Amino acid sequence: MKIDGKLWIDINGNGIAGHGRIKLLELVQATGSIKKAAESIKMSYKAAWDSINLLNEIYGTPLVERQTGGKGGGGTTLTKSGLELIKTYNHLSRLHMMYLGTLTESNKLGGVIKSIADTYALVETDNGDTIAGTMLDPDLKPGETVSIFINPKDIILVDSDKLKTSARNILKTQTEKILPEKDMTEVILKTASGTVLKLSITTASSEKLGIKPGMEIFALFKTASALIMR
Repeated sequence: MKIDGKLWIDINGNGIAGHGRIKLLELVQATGSIKKAAESIKMSYKAAWDSINLLNEIYGTPLVERQTGGKGGGGTTLTKSGLELIKTYNHLSRLHMMYLGTLTESNKLGGVIKSIADTYALVETDNGDTIAGTMLDPDLKPGETVSIFINPKDIILVDSDKLKTSARNILKTQTEKILPEKDMTEVILKTASGTVLKLSITTASSEKLGIKPGMEIFALFKTASALIMR
């Protein structure tokens, strides 16, 4: 499974800046020309100007300015605001891709929302287990069918459910498979109801817990580690 998506920034509720518009600004800065920037992405000069004017309008201050004179005879460059917008977008874009990568690697479970409290919900999985998770869609309602994404890196294995912890989710499981690879060991778990979880732990941790096929072990993870969405 691979999850992909596009990032859009809402600017003060007045409009959006997405990949295409940010790329245009970057090319204006690189080429010193709106015309050259437009040509490099096969956009008409008018469309490029329209996009820049729209960005200026929704941002509330000019993002592009003309410079005259100088050794090269002047040209077009970005203002401080334009450079800051690019920096902000690229930073958020990297975080966005990291987030999507996390979802791609995550355990994906199906289920139905049973109840909601504040920003988290209790979901009954298709196999009948109950998981508390964080809702990414704030308008979700009880009874809706959803997907739950659980980051394998956030799952902790413990040999007892008597451990005092702030984590809301503690699932009793049995080890199905153990796949050691150098310093890391992949562990496949299954609850009595049939819910399957995968995670990787260090080989040292695996040996410390005495992990072996068929053993009973508890999977522990926080509400924030289980992301719920449509």
